[in-house]
Amino acid sequence: MTKPILTLSLWLLCSLFAASAGAQERVIVSHSVRGSLSIGPLLYGIQKGFYRDEGVDLVYVSIRADLGIKALVSGDVDFIYSAGTGIRAAVQGLPVKILSMDFARVFHSLMARPEITSAAALKGKKVAVSSFGATTDVSARVALQALGLDPNRDVTILALGGDTVRFAALQAGTVQAAMMSLPLNIQLKKKGYTELFYVGKILREPLTGLVASTDKIKNNPQQIRRVMRAFVRGLKAFKTERSGFVFFAQTKFALTKDVVEEAYDLMLDSLSSDGFVEESVIENSIQQAKKLLGVTKPVSAADIVDYSFLAEVVKREK
Repeated sequence: MTKPILTLSLWLLCSLFAASAGAQERVIVSHSVRGSLSIGPLLYGIQKGFYRDEGVDLVYVSIRADLGIKALVSGDVDFIYSAGTGIRAAVQGLPVKILSMDFARVFHSLMARPEITSAAALKGKKVAVSSFGATTDVSARVALQALGLDPNRDVTILALGGDTVRFAALQAGTVQAAMMSLPLNIQLKKKGYTELFYVGKILREPLTGLVASTDKIKNNPQQIRRVMRAFVRGLKAFKTERSGFVFFAQTKFALTKDVVEEAYDLMLDSLSSDGFVEESVIENSIQQAKKLLGVTKPVSAADIVDYSFLAEVVKREK
């Protein structure tokens, strides 16, 4: 081999190695939960390697909902995985867009300590949510009203942070009730705690879903496309690989098989159609957010949702 050819070969080899080493782009996605199976499709997709296939090193971090939105707008995280939080942020005028809505119904239960067996017994007591304005806060108020209680007068709502923190506070008796999602609400029921109300029965509101800043959409659409392609694969795998997901969740969350299977059935029943939900669900969520936040200006679905990336991926998949 002549020297020029050898030099060219080495250059090509080094170039290929550098491209391979730099192929994985670190991307951060956040949500407020740690122990909730609502993030299951996202984590399952990571475990299956779908993001790596797209050159994405997707890192999940748990951040309180209000801080997550701030981090999204500032660019400290690339995405949040909470469509409900994203809707409320967009209604307030923050520069964010919901890219997918993966679960169209919340999984939250108002769980109380064993001695609290009725709504009447909860009067004057403390109820834990993650943060004010988050989906747990909205769910708590819906549950309390459904039970005939006034959220502003009959109880004290406390913002304590993530699901595992609320779980511990409820067990310790720091609070007498807490909004808990799958699978922690199922675990608490098995331990003798009281499920006062399962909000998923009446609250059709997008729960999880990918949310990006408008800056991200404008300046890095290719990253969004890669993440969305991987996520759609993960969502499909979640829907079709029951035994695989159940085993994954047992290992990832240290859960028993019966708890995961019960949770999986509820999740599958609440799953949206390929990440899309009906416009009526979005409009209802907007109106609820406006009421909660005291927003009076007109807000439409087009102001808060950008389905273009999802539609592109789904069309290609079909």
